[in-house]
Amino acid sequence: MHAKHAQPGARWTRRGFSFLEAVLAAALLGIIASAIFSVLGYVYASDREDAIRLGAAEVANRIIITYLDDETSIRKLPDLIDYGPDRYRWELDEDTVRIEEPNRHLRVTAGRDGAVPSALVRLDEIRVTVWQDDGTDASLVAGSTPGVRLNRLVNPIAYRGDDAISRLLESPERITGLMQNLTGFEMPEEDE
Repeated sequence: MHAKHAQPGARWTRRGFSFLEAVLAAALLGIIASAIFSVLGYVYASDREDAIRLGAAEVANRIIITYLDDETSIRKLPDLIDYGPDRYRWELDEDTVRIEEPNRHLRVTAGRDGAVPSALVRLDEIRVTVWQDDGTDASLVAGSTPGVRLNRLVNPIAYRGDDAISRLLESPERITGLMQNLTGFEMPEEDE
């Protein structure tokens, strides 16, 4: 067996990183970390905005349910509603929606040509807009912070439970409105 002997003058050295390689590695690591943190920041902000919109949708749904239960109680709700960690502002708009019947002029109802009971052609549209109040003056107006708009078509004569009937029977104004919806007729326009 022959043993290898180191020749005089030969050096055994281990190759290491040069300064330039270390700087490039650190820069690459910084770029990757920056990308990861920016993606995490975006995910967190997006998740927070989704949570705010979900809270706004829940508040809007509760306002519509309150309106359907008793439309006069909507005036008792505060301008700011707390839900979870956030506060929300809201507004409610009402419109009348008409259902048009083709060839309505051919219909004879209650001895009148083209007459249709009001209850068959009239619905109410309820629009509730809810948005986050972040404490700034800009959040006093809808659209400046995350929010939702919830629309619902409502039949004004639909049965909504025994307590709604009790409230109806206690109010002469509500009885009058119901009777107008049930017994009223709407005549067709002259240009039809």
